This record gives sequence, structure tokens and C-alpha cells, in this order.
Amino acid sequence: MTGAELLVPPPDGWNVDDLDAMPVSNYRYELTDGALSVSPSPSNIHQTLAVYLFVELAKLAPEPYKLGQAVEIRFARQLTRIPDLLVIRSDQPGRHWFAPSEVMVAIEIESPGSHIEDRATKPALYSGYGIPHYWRIELDALKANVYDLGCGDGYRLRSESDRITVQDPFPVDLELRELLPPWARD
Repeated sequence: MTGAELLVPPPDGWNVDDLDAMPVSNYRYELTDGALSVSPSPSNIHQTLAVYLFVELAKLAPEPYKLGQAVEIRFARQLTRIPDLLVIRSDQPGRHWFAPSEVMVAIEIESPGSHIEDRATKPALYSGYGIPHYWRIELDALKANVYDLGCGDGYRLRSESDRITVQDPFPVDLELRELLPPWARD
């Protein structure tokens, strides 16, 4: 795809084939009913927390769980999202996208401008497609909001704390402050 083609949406909207044809970049491309959303790369503190959390979760995750970072979930040909981190169960963990049925935990770290998406849109989408767990981390208050699927297709808040403490899909007990780089702990 050339730059000029990116400016003109396809007549029927964007789909996952269009995403696959895009060049690798620092941008996140997500689809909502064929509409393309482009987000810039997150801040350094966001990315550092994501890396540290990834490393700690990878140490704790027993087989058959795997971790993914900024990897696409494909809900439909014209509906995708890219969580900051994922806990997956997949026979092909090296792919660049996963089906919702392969995602056990979707984790979002809020950034300025992502509050509505992370607090309303994504949890509704993730729970509606049966992703069992959703964790939303706030950087300003340094707080983890841990959700599980409740009755119906919505999440219920399990905990709201400066720690991530869960038993499912595997035991985790991590203090968020310890996942920050030393320069950000004050």
C-alpha cells in the first residue's frame, strides 16, 4: 500500500487484509466496523510499565499460558483491538493476532486520550466476546482495576488496588509501584 492509498478508505471500509498490508510502524491500527483508528505510540512510562509487567507475568505464567504485548485481537474482519498486554492460550503463540477465544486476560494501561476507550469501549467489546478477565491500569493514581466476566456479557469489578492480586487464570500478586522504573517511583 502506498501513502496515497492510505488516505482513501476502501468503499466497504477497512478490514484485516488491509491491516496486514500496512507497513510496520510505531502506530497502532484498530478497526471498528471498518473505520480505521490510528493511535500514536504511548509514553515511556507506559511502555516501561508494560515491559516490566510482561516480564513478571511471564515468570508467573504456567503452561499453557503465554504472554503477548501490543498484539491484535481479531473479533471480525472489520473489528480489531490491540491491548497493551495479553495472556493467551494458543497453539500458535508466535502469530501477530489472536481470536478472542485465545485471550484469557486483556490488559490496558491508560494513556491520556484513551480513558473512554479503556473504561467503556474495550471492556464492553472484550466481555461481549467472552474474554474472561480484563485488567485496567491507571498511571495517574497508580491503580489496577481487575475485572472478571459477570452475569450476562459484562465485567464485574473484582478489585481496585495498587496491587494486582488474582488467582485466575493463575496466581499473581504484584505491587504496581515495583513495576515502575526507579526514576518514576517517587
